[in-house]
Amino acid sequence: MSNKDGVTRGRRRGEELERALYAATLAELADVGYGRLAMEAIAARAQTGKAALYRRWPTKQALVLAALLHVLPPLPEPSAERSKRQNLLSVLIAIGEVMAGRTTFPGLDILGQVLREPELRAMYAEKLIAPRIQVIDTILRDVETGGEFDPGTLPSLNARIGPALIIQQVLLTGAPPTRRELGEIVDALLPEPSPASPTGDSR
Repeated sequence: MSNKDGVTRGRRRGEELERALYAATLAELADVGYGRLAMEAIAARAQTGKAALYRRWPTKQALVLAALLHVLPPLPEPSAERSKRQNLLSVLIAIGEVMAGRTTFPGLDILGQVLREPELRAMYAEKLIAPRIQVIDTILRDVETGGEFDPGTLPSLNARIGPALIIQQVLLTGAPPTRRELGEIVDALLPEPSPASPTGDSR
């Protein structure tokens, strides 16, 4: 088909069209915010008709949800070749990059509008926050089973502390913690265990 300038554009289908619609959705969201987001404007930005959107997503909420899931960064996988502290640091770095909007996933400045929608807020908690907390918790439990800490001595809320501090920093400053600051969070979550005395008395 041809656009208004007479330039012929090939018809996009399937995944190619969906990627274009996701990109248009997120770009429009960044430009006008969630409250003013309109399906017509998204279609125009993607240079396609509204029917292409409504055939896939009946509402803008459904479209935004799909677009967010599409660009959700993969979880960093803990590696046996790295120490527990390095694995934990890599997870916290990844969380900071996402929260600050340094990936294709929208940052907290845009998400603050989106998260007023209960369904989208629940998705954010389930798909982004919960899996990362689970990864952190797994790392902490591995430290316990490895004998670095006595079982049950690490507080159950420890896995939430890192993400909470990162979110706080982004909200207050617009930037994630530095690598040094993230290292300090790791030290707080995984303090060096006190060495026992030669006689086994740790007093």
